[in-house]
Amino acid sequence: MSGMRAMVLAAGRGERMRPVTDLLPKPMLPIANIPVMGWVLQHLARHGFTNVIANIHHLAETIVDHFGSGGQYGVDLSFSYEEDLMGSAGGVKQCMDFFDDETFLVIGADDLTAMDLSAFLAQHRSAGALASIGLVEVENTAEFGVVVTDVNGRIQRFIEKPKGKAPSNLANTQIYLFEREILDFVPPDQPYDFGFQAFPAMVDAGVPFYGFKLDGYWRDIGSLDDYIDAQADILESKLDVSIPGTELSPGVWVGDECAIDATARLKAPLILGGHCRVESKAQLGGGTAVGSDVTIENEAFIERSVIWGGLTVQRSTSTRDAVVTSEGVFRG
Repeated sequence: MSGMRAMVLAAGRGERMRPVTDLLPKPMLPIANIPVMGWVLQHLARHGFTNVIANIHHLAETIVDHFGSGGQYGVDLSFSYEEDLMGSAGGVKQCMDFFDDETFLVIGADDLTAMDLSAFLAQHRSAGALASIGLVEVENTAEFGVVVTDVNGRIQRFIEKPKGKAPSNLANTQIYLFEREILDFVPPDQPYDFGFQAFPAMVDAGVPFYGFKLDGYWRDIGSLDDYIDAQADILESKLDVSIPGTELSPGVWVGDECAIDATARLKAPLILGGHCRVESKAQLGGGTAVGSDVTIENEAFIERSVIWGGLTVQRSTSTRDAVVTSEGVFRG
């Protein structure tokens, strides 16, 4: 498959979302019953980035087994296994032969987005940039890399996760466009980070390093609350995507061969995977995503929650703001 090149950063352990990410690697966390990395790959394909590599480490075989060569998501996918975590920049450096001499895009496997990557590429090329960062305005700057730019978007300062008052509210989305020369700022065969190391060095060196504010939806899945909120974002059409299943009523999506009792109440936004059973007087909705082969017993109440596949929610159970797995119920 021909197309522009991209790398998906998928090697991290997802420490902020433990213990959920002890069970599934973050790229595999289901959002509206598709792994979050699947949504990312589909978005790359829509913008012509179809030649993709992903670095992997934590529970790597789970990612490889699901995604394979990437065809179901419209990309030609390969993998770079990291025996030891190499950091965001070190992981990219390890894949340098993959990029040839082309402009390439880097994105996090947990960056759920509808941002216009084609417009971003046009800005990058128009500026003659060596590197460009997609930016958004945020209220809580402490969790992001923050940049200060001049009127043309050239980055004057880069501060990773600033403490105290930040000099800007423009935050790094972890969506990058790079020329291959960027890798000269990353030493080989050792862990290295873009935010704490490579980007500040690039600013000091005065290379053409730009930040562009990108329009459109973006959410970094960095917490359980982000993960739960993302279910409703997809189901409320904040992203222009194809939701799996049949839209039974506005905002209620149901998979194949579901059995739903006539007295059950399904409230949008909601998705049920295939082969689910919803028993009498059960109530589901409010941004809930239910995986395949799930049984919701009589009078159970579920709101703003994620129910992983293959489970039974017992009768009269009340579940709010939770992720329900085979190993327990987790909340932010």
